[in-house]
Amino acid sequence: MMNFRLFTLLTSFTLLFCLTIARPSGSGLAVRFAARESRTSRPFINSTDTPNKAALVSNAAQDLYSTNWAGGLLESPPVGQRFTDVGGTFIVPTLDGNNGDGAMSAWIGIDGGPNAPEVILQTGVDCYSISGVQYSFAWFEWYPQYAFEFTNFFVSAGHTIALRVQAVNSTAGIVTLTNESTGQAVSEEVLAPDDNAALLGETAEWIVEDFEQDDELVPFASFGEVQFTDAAAFTGVEEIFASVGVAVDMVQNNAFLAITRISENVVTIDYA
Repeated sequence: MMNFRLFTLLTSFTLLFCLTIARPSGSGLAVRFAARESRTSRPFINSTDTPNKAALVSNAAQDLYSTNWAGGLLESPPVGQRFTDVGGTFIVPTLDGNNGDGAMSAWIGIDGGPNAPEVILQTGVDCYSISGVQYSFAWFEWYPQYAFEFTNFFVSAGHTIALRVQAVNSTAGIVTLTNESTGQAVSEEVLAPDDNAALLGETAEWIVEDFEQDDELVPFASFGEVQFTDAAAFTGVEEIFASVGVAVDMVQNNAFLAITRISENVVTIDYA
């Protein structure tokens, strides 16, 4: 297995070279798009806004509000257990380029929720709409380290992607993506970036995120719907469906951006 810090340096150099010669130029989101080495997720950020709950199509009584997340969240494992494995499958959405440039991310992960806000082991797909053209990238991240792109893994709108995140122990994990539309698969062994980033195994999640680049939220793209199927987490003792958890709705400036419905092992997130 390649040393994580060496992998970081090599990946950053490769991304910088490729992005310099191949990515769109311009201002605003296009410039940030061309510097994806600064892309990062954030843990759950609570929203104190109080929009009208009547606008929700999810189970409003159980919803949490977040400024950057929407999706399903298992807030804690059974007593004496930890989340060690999470899986799910989704179809890469087609962004609505008529609403201007924007981006969004769909991913699964361990930790990062309110009970484990300092660390996340996660993998997923980012989608950008730039001047009406969509770009999609598969990636993994052990927050607070930046995300790293799977440069040899092709993803496009409409592809069905199966994701899996495994915690081998608190400082080592494996992320796996399978493009069921092309048959391609990729897997990476990942080490925690430092001793302070050890996993707790306290939360598991299936998320659509308004992620950050250069420490700012990207303009959130109109994505229609993202539905995670086979959404379940494992503790080494039992399997736990997403429906045991809570729905997270994305709220910014007192308005819903995305709302969530959960049924058994299916998490559906709709652009609001």
